[in-house]
Amino acid sequence: MTAVPAADVPLGPLIRLEGLHKWFGDNHVLRGIDLEVQRGSVVVVIGPSGSGKSTLLRCMNLLEEPTEGRVFFEGVELTDVRTDLNRVRRRIGIVFQAFNLFPHMTAKQNITIALRKVLKMEREEAERRALDELRRVGLEGKADSYPGRLSGGQQQRVAIARALALRPHLMLFDEVTSALDPELVKEVLDAMRALAEQGMTMVVVTHEMAFAREVGTRLLFMDNGRILEDAPPRELFAAPRDERTKSFLAHVL
Repeated sequence: MTAVPAADVPLGPLIRLEGLHKWFGDNHVLRGIDLEVQRGSVVVVIGPSGSGKSTLLRCMNLLEEPTEGRVFFEGVELTDVRTDLNRVRRRIGIVFQAFNLFPHMTAKQNITIALRKVLKMEREEAERRALDELRRVGLEGKADSYPGRLSGGQQQRVAIARALALRPHLMLFDEVTSALDPELVKEVLDAMRALAEQGMTMVVVTHEMAFAREVGTRLLFMDNGRILEDAPPRELFAAPRDERTKSFLAHVL
């Protein structure tokens, strides 16, 4: 099974941001972001804490509403008040640092609840899809396990499977490994790597530089609400142009 969008999806970039600004009170978090994400690409966003990375990600599906600017997804303007956001968001999966699983539900039930409530699937069909997605992230043997019986890495993979079950065309990952013990990080990154190999379009905010180098097709460096550099990962790591990027990479590599 691949993650390539249906043939009737409009041509052009999957998502486009135009002149995006975001204020929280007096804090100017995003300062005029223009960005296009092409289908099948893996865009990795790096930068220091407070640079606006997570806010940028959340503006892509309007979990945070931009103060100024426009957001387009598959040719539809999300910032248009006439747009049915709930309908569009079904095609955008997002996974956060926190797992956000229901502790009283099994892994399978955590996935099927969205399928039944959002997509109105029958129980048997929802369970089949849940098992398919758990198999996709290497957890087919944990379908009946409760979150308390799963490691942090396993819980995060259930969260990824839950997002994938809605068959999104775009996956957003917001520092999904930062709350995990180091030995659990690899299993989550391996699941994300497999998604990239299957053609899933992804925007990933992360501090995992090896993942950015090996899996990313494009690397953005953000600081102070702006994208300072945008280049293929190996090119940016080898020869950053901006002094702020050079300083940041010197500390993290």
